[in-house]
Amino acid sequence: MRRFRLAFLFSIALTTTGCFQIATTISVAGDGTGTIEQRQFITAAGLAQLGQVTMGGGRGFDPLSEEAARSAASRLGEGVTYVSSTPITEGAGRGREITYAFTDINRVHVGFDAPVQGLAPGQSGGVAFAMSTLDNGHALLQITVPQPLLAEGGSAISPADQIAMARSFLTGARIAIALEPGGTIVHASSPFVDGNRVTLLEIDFDQLLKDDVLARLRGAKSADELKAVIGTVPGLKLNLEPEITIEFAPAK
Repeated sequence: MRRFRLAFLFSIALTTTGCFQIATTISVAGDGTGTIEQRQFITAAGLAQLGQVTMGGGRGFDPLSEEAARSAASRLGEGVTYVSSTPITEGAGRGREITYAFTDINRVHVGFDAPVQGLAPGQSGGVAFAMSTLDNGHALLQITVPQPLLAEGGSAISPADQIAMARSFLTGARIAIALEPGGTIVHASSPFVDGNRVTLLEIDFDQLLKDDVLARLRGAKSADELKAVIGTVPGLKLNLEPEITIEFAPAK
């Protein structure tokens, strides 16, 4: 029986505590170079939780500063450099839109963390890439994505008190990672393809941690049943395979 493991969620909670919303888009060319566009945002409730309401006022480290964005480049992989960033203010929340550049997709590791905690991407839980060139000249990307949904032997859904703790950490949290090849997609094993954009992972924790969703996940007895449940949850896109492959014809 496949079961839903919340250990994965708690590992993310440690790096997204404070209602972080992180959306990352990786654009890669046929030669393996590209950019990483990342939008980091902390809601008003998150700022209060982190005690960072006065960030930028000279009282300690600001996790949404340009300095923090620059320092995060090295954690995204060897050869990744900071390009530019723009601060965001939406209501009482704050954030930053950041652009990085990389020289080799094979050395890029995208984690779920924001500068608040500093867990290095590429550790357990990160998304890793391997790119090669096929005989027909097409590029082949093999992408390893963390598996929150395990095969046989996975632990059951955590007790109610642990679920409550997860909600307290993750209220308002969202994570999304997508890839856009520089060329025409020939084949992608992911079911989440929209034009030239492939979603690798998308989680809206408010939706995922609803009691009825957890109950249906708890009752899933096969991969097909899990997929059926996942397909009904808004803001939830998870690949159940250990690897995503994308073949694309590079733009000329």
